[in-house]
Formats: sequence, C-alpha cells, structure tokens
Amino acid sequence: MKKFSTLFLIVFCAFCITTVNAQLNTGGIPKSFVLDDLSEFFQEVIIPSPDIVKLIEEDLKSDKLSLPRRFAQLLPVGLNLRNAGTSELLDDGSRIWRLKLRSEGALAISLYFDDFYLPKGATLYLYDDSKQQIKGAFTEINNHKSRLFATELIFGDAVTLELYLPEFVTGKPALQVSHLAYAYRDVPRYDSSKGFGSSDFCEININCSPEGDGWQDEKKGVVRIQVKVSGATFWCSGSLVNNARYDLTPYILTADHCAFQYGHYASPDDLNQWIFYFNYESETCENPPEEPEIYSLTGASKIANGGNHGTDGSDFYLVLLNDNVPDSYDPYYNGWSAIDSSSSFGVTIHHPEGDIKKISTYTTPLVTYDFSGTGLPSHWEVYWTETFNNWGVTEPGSSGSPLFDSNGKILGTLTAGWASCDSPDLPDYYGKFSYHWQSNGTADTTRLKPWLDPDNTGITSLNGTTLSVTELKIKPKDDIVKIYPNPADNFVYINFINFEPSKIHPEFLGLIDILGKPVKNLYFNKLSENNKINISDIQSGIYFIKIEYNQKIIIKKIIKR
Repeated sequence: MKKFSTLFLIVFCAFCITTVNAQLNTGGIPKSFVLDDLSEFFQEVIIPSPDIVKLIEEDLKSDKLSLPRRFAQLLPVGLNLRNAGTSELLDDGSRIWRLKLRSEGALAISLYFDDFYLPKGATLYLYDDSKQQIKGAFTEINNHKSRLFATELIFGDAVTLELYLPEFVTGKPALQVSHLAYAYRDVPRYDSSKGFGSSDFCEININCSPEGDGWQDEKKGVVRIQVKVSGATFWCSGSLVNNARYDLTPYILTADHCAFQYGHYASPDDLNQWIFYFNYESETCENPPEEPEIYSLTGASKIANGGNHGTDGSDFYLVLLNDNVPDSYDPYYNGWSAIDSSSSFGVTIHHPEGDIKKISTYTTPLVTYDFSGTGLPSHWEVYWTETFNNWGVTEPGSSGSPLFDSNGKILGTLTAGWASCDSPDLPDYYGKFSYHWQSNGTADTTRLKPWLDPDNTGITSLNGTTLSVTELKIKPKDDIVKIYPNPADNFVYINFINFEPSKIHPEFLGLIDILGKPVKNLYFNKLSENNKINISDIQSGIYFIKIEYNQKIIIKKIIKR
C-alpha cells in the first residue's frame, strides 16, 4: 500500500507542481515530497527585513537619473551546513538536510552562495511554502572553480533549501548562503490573478505585430540581467554578441554603468553571481497571465569595459558567461557594426523595469551626441516613434540594451535618456558601438575590437549567427516564402516554396510600413512561383509583406534603399 501511495504521489506531482527549470539543472522533485515518514519539522531562520521606506527614498532619486533599476536589497545570512538546518538519516543510509529562510514582506527571494560545492550524486532543490515553485535539481554540473553560485527568484517571503545525499556519495558538500536578495518591487506575486509586469503602459511586447515581426532572430540574443553590486541587486539588459570567428563564444554586451553602483564596480565575486535570463517574453502581443518559463545562466567574468559609465566615453561592459548557452535556449549571437554611420530606422529590444521583453522603434535618423559635455562623439541620440500598437520607449532596467539598425546589427548600448510613456517624444542616448570598438582607450581591456575580432582581420561589420548548420537542418521547415533581392531599389520578387501559390487569394497580399499602416495591396492577375512587386514608388525604409494563408499570417521584412 505504501509503495502504491508513493507512486501515486509522484504522478500527481508531475501534473500539479510548477517545476520552473530555469538554470542548468536536472529537473525532478525534492526527495522529501515522496517520503511518508520524514519529519515535517526542520529549522526555520528569520532574516530581518530591510528598511523599505529608506530604499524607496533612495530609489526615487536614482530612478530619475535613469540608473539601473534596483529591485532587491542584499541581506546578510552567513548560514551553512554546519551551523544551520536540520539533517535526517534515512533507512537506506542516505541523508536529507533542510533549512527554511524567511524574510517577512519580501515579494521574492534569491539566494547567493559564497561557498558552493556539490559532489557527484548530491542534489539540491529550492522551493516555496506551497511547494509549487521548485528550482533544481542542482548538481555537480553547477559547480564553478570560484565556488560561488546564485539562484533565480522564488516568489514569496520564504524559501526552503533541501540537500539530498545518497549513501554512495563520498565527496564533502559545501553550501554557505552569504546573502539573501530581498525583492521589494518589480516582481509579480506568485498568486496574482491580474497578471504581472512593472513596465509602463506604453511598452510593446516583442511578439506584437508588426513591430516585432522582423526581429525574431535578434530578440533571442537579448537578455535580462540580474546584476549584483554594492550590496544590492539591479535589473539591466544586454545582448549576446557574435565574433569574427563565429565560434559562439558567449560574450554578453551591456552598459558600464550597470556594473557600477554607489561608487563601486562589481567585483569578480559579484560577477560570478550575476544571473542572465534568456527568452523572458510573452508568446503573444498580450501580457501573459503568469510569468513565462525561465531560462537562465549564472556567472560571468569581465572581459573589457570603457567610458567610465558614460562620463568620458561610450559606456560599454563586455562579459564572458561561465557556461556556454545551451542549444535548448535557442540563442542568437547578434551582429554589429563598428562603422560610425547613422541609421534612419531600427529598434531597441529591452527589459524595462526588469519586465518581459519589449521593443521600441525609431524612424528618425540617429544623430551623434556629446553625452557628458566632453566633446567626444561617443553617443547616438535616439527619438522613438509611435507605432501600430503604442509608443514604446525605455525605462530603468533597459540600461545596456542593444540599439539595432535596419539590418539587425547592433549600433549602440543604452546609457540614459529622457523618454518615458508620459513624454515619449524626448530623446534617449546610446553609447556608440563604433566608439566601443577602439576609442575608449588603448588597452585591450578598454576596447571591443581585440575580443570580437581576435585575429585582427580588420572586419568592421558582422552578421548575427545562431546554432550550427547541423542543428538548423533538423528544425522543422516553416519558411515557405522567399523575398529577393533584399534590400532592393525598384523591384522585389516573392518566391512561394512548398505550396501552390494559387491557394493565396490576391486580397490577402499586402505591403505595410513599420507603423503597421497599409502602403499598397499587391494584386496579380495570376500568382506564380515568382511574383514581381514594384517598390519604386515608395520611400526608402523598412516595410513588411503580409501574406494570409491557411488561416496563418506570414510577415516578411524588406528594405527599400
């Protein structure tokens, strides 16, 4: 009977527990969830809450300066396997150690370890009081030579750590929680029924049409960064960047000021506890009713930085992730241009207030700007455009986000600005990628060029890249329309692939602009494999060919030169 009840519980848990497998882990559920005779009682430690009034007063000042968005305060813990928790020996010789940490009023909790080591066979889980949010299993694959680690947020004001050591484990584990990140804003409540998100009303989700239609590759490289520095935790944005070797080195580009808070740069230990969130977005144009599935990696090392937070240069910060990005994350390593040339249209993709991924569009040519009054041509001045779904801007938390040109290449990273949902017509300022390249100093650690062109090929512009050719070949074939040439001057052709073009009724073909407004309907006497479209009568810019077929909408971006 006991065997049956345990099996039933395992099956039941598989359906009703939200196992948020975000960081590198092996999944599963904690051992205590399937044991009938384990004690319900184990040590709980109360961590005193911070002074929220003081934090908010400080935030009111820093938020006006467009600084990285602080959302959590680090509280000292100093607990480990020896001085805290409850350990129980099981009948089979294995052992379970559990410890609950609670800090009253926290919206969410993240843990930082300054001594983390799991021997082979050991598993560590973290979960909330309801046992609905589970992180783990963390295993030896999460060990790093620094012996540092950090965990993603768990909603609520309490988290339980559970370490399971089978009898055969011979190594000695180490778990020392140095700090608890007490999140007091910018995170949803886990039981919220009205949705979540801290960004302002005008922001546009990355999968809105038409704004996000032409940026589905580039978005995969943009990450939300949980920054740790100066005793607090902040939100910033950044991007994977490609290098001239196309070897998928996991470089992340963000802003220098993201790593500098309250007079101090992030230390190497801090960087080893930064958390990088991939694919943090809504699947549709609407805000989702609950938080999207999480994909993250922990830890990085500084490679280069420059611009002194934008005060005497272009404000960039390049890090190398501790781990390669898993193929299952479907990453995209964004391209870039080190040519100091303006762009008349493009977007930024970002995480305002640490919220899900948003997109903002510009259609006014970028202008060189002296950001700090130094006379240096280090920044782009950007004005955002009202588009079909709203008027996307940037906010604190967008810092470090990439600015793309019409070809999907990074031209800059966000330093600061004045644009807001209440004043969307004010400018923002992005440190120039061309200035990042080699103008912030002569040392390799102050320039991008030595790292993104390691063989000194002289390249100044690079396309983005995704997984290997082998990996791409096994993906389902869903590209049934080819547009060429692209960019084009006077004519483009639509080549229909893998289906009969006669099945598309002519009124379901159309050309729309970047704002979603119809430019022209595309009528053909007879659809063929190659259909010629005259674009000589439209202005230069980004457009989209919209095709409705089989109750689906296909959007293809074209560029009129």
